[in-house]
Order: sequence, then structure tokens, then C-alpha cells
Amino acid sequence: MRADGIEQWDEVYPDAAVLARDLAAGALHVLREGDGIIACVTLDTTHDPLWQGMDWSAAGEPVAAVHRLMVHPAAQGRGLAKQLMAHAESLARARGFRAIHLDCFTANPAALALYERLGYHRTGTATMRKGPFVCFEKLLAPKETT
Repeated sequence: MRADGIEQWDEVYPDAAVLARDLAAGALHVLREGDGIIACVTLDTTHDPLWQGMDWSAAGEPVAAVHRLMVHPAAQGRGLAKQLMAHAESLARARGFRAIHLDCFTANPAALALYERLGYHRTGTATMRKGPFVCFEKLLAPKETT
């Protein structure tokens, strides 16, 4: 990300302890290639306190949250982020969540465009340690029953 001029993540966040907690909680979902992890995303119910006051449509309903969507630089451009987001949405829907909330660094145009292409709607902006982050929400259709 730094090579692309995006100073979103650094040695402070996300660190190994954050990812270890995601893993221990069963919230970290990965894509592997060979023996390595090439992409991951965290799906849980943790909402950043800075997300308060956003224009959430699903406020008060069961809502999942996406954090730390990452794709290894050598694997970018292959649709892996889209694939992980589809997995997160499917899993959230299966668990009965009404929506997914997330935030995205305003200086990350590729991620902003991805979320908008996937049908996420802007709900406001939160200022975090690295600067402004756009909050997004996507309402999920109920899971189909057969």
C-alpha cells in the first residue's frame, strides 16, 4: 500500500496481536495459495466507537462488521477482494445478520471503488488515527430457504 502512496496501515495497525485475536475468535477468513496466505478478511460484530453517529439504515438490527480486508500485493488484480467480500456477505446472511458495516480509508481509491461496485452505500465519515475513513453499509437480503 505504501508503494501506491496509501499510508493506511503501519507497524501500529494492524499488528500480529490483532490478527491473532481475529484468528482465535474464528473471525479471520483466509485464501491460501500453496503454503501461503494470499488474502484475508475479518468478519465479526465489533463496531468501532468512531462509527457512532453514522447514517446506518440497519441501526438496532443484527449487523456484522468487516475489518482488515487484505490481499498480498503479488495476488492483487485477480478479484480476490471481491471473492472475500462475497464470502463475508454469504456468511453474514447465513448467520442472520441484516447488514454489513465497514470503514475505508479515503486515500484508498481502489477499495472505495470496490465497496461501491459491490453495492455498499456511504453512511458518513469517521476521523481515525490516520485520517478520514468513509463508513459503508450494505443491507443483506434474507437467506433463502428451500
